[in-house]
Amino acid sequence: MPNEPQIGELSHERRKRFFWILVVIFIISLPSLIFYTTGYRLSFENEETSIVTTGGVYITTDNLEVDVYLDDEQVERPRLFRSAYYIQNIETGQHRVVVQRPDLHTWVKELPVDPYIVTEASAFNVPVVPVIRSITKYRTVTGSAVYFDVSTTSDFFSGVTTTYPYVLSTSTATSSYELNEEYVFVESLFSTTSTSTQSVFEMFLNGMERFRFATTSDSVDSDSSTSTELIVSKGGIGIINRDGELYAVWQEDVSSIPYYFCIVHSSASTTELRYGKHVSDEIERLSVSTTSPLIADDNRVCRPEIKLDRKQKDVYFYDFMPNTSDLVLLQLEDGLYVTEIDDRSWQNVQQLYPGDDFQVIVENDSIFIHENDNYFEIITEIEPN
Repeated sequence: MPNEPQIGELSHERRKRFFWILVVIFIISLPSLIFYTTGYRLSFENEETSIVTTGGVYITTDNLEVDVYLDDEQVERPRLFRSAYYIQNIETGQHRVVVQRPDLHTWVKELPVDPYIVTEASAFNVPVVPVIRSITKYRTVTGSAVYFDVSTTSDFFSGVTTTYPYVLSTSTATSSYELNEEYVFVESLFSTTSTSTQSVFEMFLNGMERFRFATTSDSVDSDSSTSTELIVSKGGIGIINRDGELYAVWQEDVSSIPYYFCIVHSSASTTELRYGKHVSDEIERLSVSTTSPLIADDNRVCRPEIKLDRKQKDVYFYDFMPNTSDLVLLQLEDGLYVTEIDDRSWQNVQQLYPGDDFQVIVENDSIFIHENDNYFEIITEIEPN
């Protein structure tokens, strides 16, 4: 019978020697660890070795089924975050981030990366071809929408797509179908709102109320000091119409102000280089403003308001994008758009639905459209590719 192996303890002298070896290794490696964790890196570019400082970028996305690029180099899919990319060890300076997918509009942002700091941004991508869900007066027992005018329906579905079933009927008989209660509800929403086709700014010039379909979840306030500022609020941010321009205004304490309202500002020239001339100009304007002054927050300055990009077009409707206070819906002359409030470098503006003769309602975090006697919902959730 073989003897079982015997494991003996290290002698006191060997344990002591091993301990001091580990201490020496730790002391030798400690400067390198501190060097690395504080954001310094060795750079071997241009055949010269130099020490550079690094930072990071944290990008949230609508979905992980997108491709993310940093300075034209694709970033690997994250493993720890469900819908965010954390990119480390980025050299300080300006860096371009691109979030894209073939069937979605591309989001691009150029951001400054500072030493030892993680720069945040939130990307969004809406479908290039609008995705809709039909809401018809009648539906089948299985829930499919029913259209009775085949030729009109065929034209209606050009330029859009849907993943929801619908039926084209050549007969006007309705006995085999059931009344769609959602249709009755959506029709009532539009019937109780203004049908004016004047733009927001035409109404402003005419002294009229703003053309907007209010939702049950939003609060609409007016500035008692002036009739030119009319507000819809969400998540601490109010959208106001002032002198023919739309502004996103922070309404709560500076301690919870969104990151994109605040920047590191030292001079007009450096701010213009890092964030764009429009941001630098706004900083200069607000620095002398008595009604909307800059807010100091540690080593940053925070703007109390950000102007929205309306693409130099009239606005017929505006509201917050469902389920977020960082994106705003704008119905312009040629369609319904989504714009981000974050204007660092620029504001990404993406078309959600084209057209020049339709009405919009946002209700219960859904976007409803009324066009050519048709009602439908715009689907904003991105499906996996």
